Amino acid sequence: MGALTDLAFQKEDEVIPPSLRLVRDFVNTVEYQLDDERLGEPADLAAWLGSRGLLDEGARVTADDLAFATQLREGLRGVLELHAGHEPDPAAVARLNEALAQLPVHVQFVEAESFELEPAGADPVRRALGGLLDAVRRSIDDGTWPRLKACARDSCRWAYYDHSRNRSSRWCTMAGCGNAVKMKKAYAARKDRRPDDV
Repeated sequence: MGALTDLAFQKEDEVIPPSLRLVRDFVNTVEYQLDDERLGEPADLAAWLGSRGLLDEGARVTADDLAFATQLREGLRGVLELHAGHEPDPAAVARLNEALAQLPVHVQFVEAESFELEPAGADPVRRALGGLLDAVRRSIDDGTWPRLKACARDSCRWAYYDHSRNRSSRWCTMAGCGNAVKMKKAYAARKDRRPDDV
């Protein structure tokens, strides 16, 4: 990302709840504008999960695990696009639900009014990714989940936290993607305008 975007995300990290930051960072392991895929190899996924305390060091991660993780990531991005008011992609949500069906979790009450999703099963990667599911649950509980969105610029789709009071933000940054989209629309409107319309 550019300097303006980096500054915006540093500011965002100061206020975004840790559970939401975890989901945002997972979705942002690919940056489409730069064709930068950070989970290109199973070892990349192992390092990412390990650095967040979700996977034990030395755990075996396979190509199938990586494919599953990227399916989960893109399904979550589809939900974040819905948060930003994009047209829904039923296929993305269906793929997310397929992935979620493979994440074994136990429901465990921790207080009278609260429960957590505890990763279950023997597969270390599925257990690690189950931790992401509980992060979503915590974000729903604290009311911040709808604030996590995907940028409305098609070439971006970066996950970001909506700081706006009325939760109406549509771009990861107004200075970057927001201005680019508005300029593109303005150019298209001028180009389509006939001389006798002026």
